[in-house]
Amino acid sequence: MVTSALVAIFGGGQAVWLCVPGALLAGATCRSIRGGAIGAGLVVAAAAGAALIRAGAHPLPAAPLIVLVPAGSVAVLLAVRARLENERDALRASALSDPLTGVANRRSLLERIDYEVARHARGRRSFALLILDLDGFKLLNDRFGHPAGDDLLRDVAAALTGVIRDQDTLARVGGDEFCVLAPETDDAGADRLTDRIESAVARVAAGLDVLGASVGAAVFPNDGTTAPALMQAADQRLLGVKRDTHPGRGRRRVA
Repeated sequence: MVTSALVAIFGGGQAVWLCVPGALLAGATCRSIRGGAIGAGLVVAAAAGAALIRAGAHPLPAAPLIVLVPAGSVAVLLAVRARLENERDALRASALSDPLTGVANRRSLLERIDYEVARHARGRRSFALLILDLDGFKLLNDRFGHPAGDDLLRDVAAALTGVIRDQDTLARVGGDEFCVLAPETDDAGADRLTDRIESAVARVAAGLDVLGASVGAAVFPNDGTTAPALMQAADQRLLGVKRDTHPGRGRRRVA
């Protein structure tokens, strides 16, 4: 029945060109570019086969044209589709990353926290959220200029990336404020992670006596069960650290 329908539609002659919109539709609606190419090829092959059945009564166009015209049309469509998908991915990455340091931004971090809340709640497990503030950064920024401050922030981001795990998320959420989201981490793990973070910042700040780091940590679910609650708990501990220690020599405070 399908073959009869194809023969009726693509019954030789110029009607074979009706396969072009069909091929374009197949290329546009498939989920992947590869699937689109395969779907378009099947449409063209089916149309050409149906046309050949009645080629005696209705002479076909030149064989190279039957192949090249649909293939070229589909190739243009797939190239435009690939470019649009790449631009979409680039826009999404730009919307979720910090343009200066390349790490995640606040929006990306909050989405990740929501995901980890749901995942850890199902398994009744804990994760940690750490907020890091660079003590003395404003003084250095004012003294050496914003370009030097930007270089320092990039160096700090690179150093922090080197001491966290692949499954952890590092985000820049403010001028000199960073966050680390550490899945599958309890109070003791948060304390160890804080030690690594402070050591990493200390290496970057070597020779800069006024620069240091203060860290506040919150652990799910004891300190909160939502992203805003966890951010607030970690921020409150960060403020407590700043009140209790000297600038540039901050220490963390975990529950």
